[in-house]
Amino acid sequence: MLAGAGLLGHLASADLWAQGVAGAMAQPAAAPAPLWVVLSERNAAQEEALRVLRGGTALPLQAGLWSDWAQWEQMGSGAALMLLGARALAAWAQRQPPLLPAVPWVAGLLSQSAWAGLPAAVRNQAHAAWLDQPLPRLAELLRLALPDRSRVGVLFGPATRAWRAPLHEALQQRQWQMQSAQLHESDGPAELFTALSRVLDGSEALLLLPDNQVVQPSQFQNLLIAAYRQRLPVVSFSQAHVRAGATMGLFTTPTQAAQHMLDLLRHAQQPGARLRQQWAAQFELAINEPVARSLNLQLPSVAMLAGALMQRSGAPEGATR
Repeated sequence: MLAGAGLLGHLASADLWAQGVAGAMAQPAAAPAPLWVVLSERNAAQEEALRVLRGGTALPLQAGLWSDWAQWEQMGSGAALMLLGARALAAWAQRQPPLLPAVPWVAGLLSQSAWAGLPAAVRNQAHAAWLDQPLPRLAELLRLALPDRSRVGVLFGPATRAWRAPLHEALQQRQWQMQSAQLHESDGPAELFTALSRVLDGSEALLLLPDNQVVQPSQFQNLLIAAYRQRLPVVSFSQAHVRAGATMGLFTTPTQAAQHMLDLLRHAQQPGARLRQQWAAQFELAINEPVARSLNLQLPSVAMLAGALMQRSGAPEGATR
């Protein structure tokens, strides 16, 4: 889903900002103010999101990297601001030019846990579209895909600690039991696999959450092997994980994240709009068919599962204030 279209290859950051500012100053007085987009880095995901943002708004769009501080004060004359990724948000939390509180701004392409770690002063001013899928949707996927099972193992780390109670509730509402363990920042591979062994014992599936303390790149294959030795399917949050051997993945694409940001921008531009900070509105589902067959799983097709999930998905979940 990540499109390496090279849209940012020609965007020399300082020159880009300078051109955008000069262009805005040269416009007639009646010309619309620009939409500013601040990127965390130049990668395929952010390029894809930027392309969607360009095509989804009638506003002139000016984009650049978070590190180009010298031009940020010029954004006070913009129509709105969008920040892509956790790095841009963290930098914004430290900088935050004084002219901008009155400008609507929307954050996206970041996790709910990264958002929760920002200062309250920042969170109290921004609309946000999180990459993470709503926890009830994850629970519903388990119910639909594995109807003859009812026990799932879950490891929580520092980033997902607050998800433990709501995920337990979402699973319980669907007659699933959660066997879980909590990892801490100081825990290493030994503690990870001790906790994993404990939650796999008696489980019928393993659900992975986006927490770097749990899903460590250097240990991911060992994690899969531990689950598959017990013939347990692994449900993850990443398309890359499905390609690497996870049984299923439910995730948000950059295109979907950008579309969600545009929806929030349209909301933010309405008079008296309240802040919205939401879990992913859309999703993609992937199944690793060879792995499913090796586990003797009779899974519904991707189309059937996705359609059933969509029917059960209402308005985006999150906070409105």
